[in-house]
Amino acid sequence: MVKRTTLLLAAIFALAAGSALAADGVRVKGPFFGTVHATGNVSYKSGAQKSWTWDRGRITALSDSQITLTRRDKAQVSFAITSSTAVRNDGASYTLGDLHEGLVATVISQDGSAVVIRRIRGEGAPSGADQSAFDGPAKGSVTGTIDAQYVDGTHKAFDYNRGRITDKTDSEITVKRQDGKTVTFSYDASLLVRDKGEVESADALEVGEGAMFFSQDGKLVLVRCLAKPKR
Repeated sequence: MVKRTTLLLAAIFALAAGSALAADGVRVKGPFFGTVHATGNVSYKSGAQKSWTWDRGRITALSDSQITLTRRDKAQVSFAITSSTAVRNDGASYTLGDLHEGLVATVISQDGSAVVIRRIRGEGAPSGADQSAFDGPAKGSVTGTIDAQYVDGTHKAFDYNRGRITDKTDSEITVKRQDGKTVTFSYDASLLVRDKGEVESADALEVGEGAMFFSQDGKLVLVRCLAKPKR
């Protein structure tokens, strides 16, 4: 499996990209499918703790200083644009000038300011730029909690951990995080494993493999593959 080692914060949780393709081409809905807003409280290897928000919707107003989204739940949310706001799409960087009203986008924000605008879709969405690495706010994250809000107004809570698999049985996976702590999760056939947007079997997960692990009450619901086992 080819893994990405640098990801956007949105790829941390992939809140808007709530579905993935199975081997037979059937689209599988993940636990974040239908998310319109989420809040994450994330701890880092350095010991720092930060809060982030995710919103996805159609761009209904855009200026050099502010972007407004209208989400699928009809809520309008606005974010300040700063000199450090990044625009990313499909692994490449763009500028604010590449955006326009009518496009659908995800805004990752902090304290009311847009940190990253990404996963941009619609007619005229930015494309064609060279692929480039991007160390987003996910860099150095080890654990956290997520409150996801869905289009129907319901909420679900998830735990997030990032690390390498140190042990795996038919029903449990143990992970060592970068902060040195070890956590063990249960799993079953309902576990969704994603690698670059495609669905894989839990059987494909290997000891030594690096990934992001999303769970509820100690049970894994989503694994996003990041790195091959170190040989």
